[in-house]
Amino acid sequence: MIKIQCPAKVNLFLEVTGRRRDGHHRLATLFAKINLYDVLEMETAPSGVALEVVAASDAPLSPGPDNLVWRAAEAFLRSFAVDGGARIRLIKRIPLGAGLGGGSSDAAGTLLGLAKLFAIQLDARKRTLLKRLAAALGADVPFFLHPAPFCLGTGIGDRLKPVLVPRSLPYMVLVYPGLQVSTAQAYRALPRVPRSVVLTRLSHLDRLIRSLERGRPVEEWAGLLFNRLEEARLPALAQVEVARRALLQLGLRGARMSGSGSSVFAFAGSHAEAAAALRRLEGYPWKVFLTCCSG
Repeated sequence: MIKIQCPAKVNLFLEVTGRRRDGHHRLATLFAKINLYDVLEMETAPSGVALEVVAASDAPLSPGPDNLVWRAAEAFLRSFAVDGGARIRLIKRIPLGAGLGGGSSDAAGTLLGLAKLFAIQLDARKRTLLKRLAAALGADVPFFLHPAPFCLGTGIGDRLKPVLVPRSLPYMVLVYPGLQVSTAQAYRALPRVPRSVVLTRLSHLDRLIRSLERGRPVEEWAGLLFNRLEEARLPALAQVEVARRALLQLGLRGARMSGSGSSVFAFAGSHAEAAAALRRLEGYPWKVFLTCCSG
């Protein structure tokens, strides 16, 4: 048996730059993996895919073909012509529908884990095949397949360029208000934004990346964090804004929604400050995590 840790992510920056003919939106986003994990346990089986899901919440999660882990495993076994099958246990800790990429991370972890389980040497051709499978599973899956903890994502988020951050970022307080937000609905509910406004935001993204690459303190770049999807006209996002303001009122920095929500994150100046914020948030009906960016 092998175990694979599948990290969550936050979007330190997310701007919608256009729309493709197929209806997908073009993005400019800065992904960051964080130290909050689902876990996959894998072992070989005579044939097919057998998936068990152990969830830390009451939210239902199918162990069948509509689960990204099942789909990733089935695609891997078919594409790599593996002799045999896999029995997989998913221990789910990343909240569902929270904009943290848990399902995408689980899918990428499945691809990497099965390659390890079946001792497949990933040469250039096989890595290309793995990337193709990842892209077919979802726009965020290629990021979790990539080894870098920080990446600039363009296209639909699948064109990746690693961002080298030389210093560890501060501790992070992560809040999940308990609301699942549909990504498709969030994009449909976005108001139109002038191109000049988008270009200005993209210049902020350039400044943010330069600041991180130079190891500058959080006070210098917290104001550059951004997420256009916070402007989607959805009732659920009212709770997101409540959570975001609560984090700012506690003195945390750069509070933003991740992805299409509903999770919100902010940075603390120290572990003690983050722990104090967690204690102050205990009265809210939210899940709260103390974490940090990977790398």
